[in-house]
Amino acid sequence: MIEVPKWWTFLVRGLLAVLFGILLLAWPGATVLVLLIVVGLFVLVEGVVAVILSILHAKEEMPWLGLLLLGLLGIAVGVVILARPGVSLEVLVYVIAAWAILHGIFQIVNAVELPKEFGPRWLVGLAGALSIIIGGLLFAFTAAAVFTIILVIGIYAIVAGIIWIVVSFYVKSKLKEMAAA
Repeated sequence: MIEVPKWWTFLVRGLLAVLFGILLLAWPGATVLVLLIVVGLFVLVEGVVAVILSILHAKEEMPWLGLLLLGLLGIAVGVVILARPGVSLEVLVYVIAAWAILHGIFQIVNAVELPKEFGPRWLVGLAGALSIIIGGLLFAFTAAAVFTIILVIGIYAIVAGIIWIVVSFYVKSKLKEMAAA
């Protein structure tokens, strides 16, 4: 029997993303420094969580390399953002945009690597595609106002978080079905 990831890991990831999105939308007038610190912390924490999950997946002989690369990328970008918050917003928007695109690519790779029994692989791929689109939009509109950037990232985080929450309940129900069989 092929192991599927623990359902609650998707739930935690989704709840964190939704919370992050709500915080961004609730504080649209926040200073650039606060925005960058919040984004840096989010990317760093998500990277650490992805590395931990990749280790758990490796122990359960599940696909883990894409998740590890995603986590290491998140840690690196989070550290860069937190270490250099005084750098111009435009430079950091480029860093965030590149992270979003690479993050999306790794999510799509993870979606392909997931076992076929993991039904909502397409949702994981959709979250990756959304990340690539957001990264592309950030590259295209780096001169946009900070509010627009906050709005786009906040909405993305909420939508991606909801997708992860839906995935968590799907996985939970599948695990119950598998246990009953």
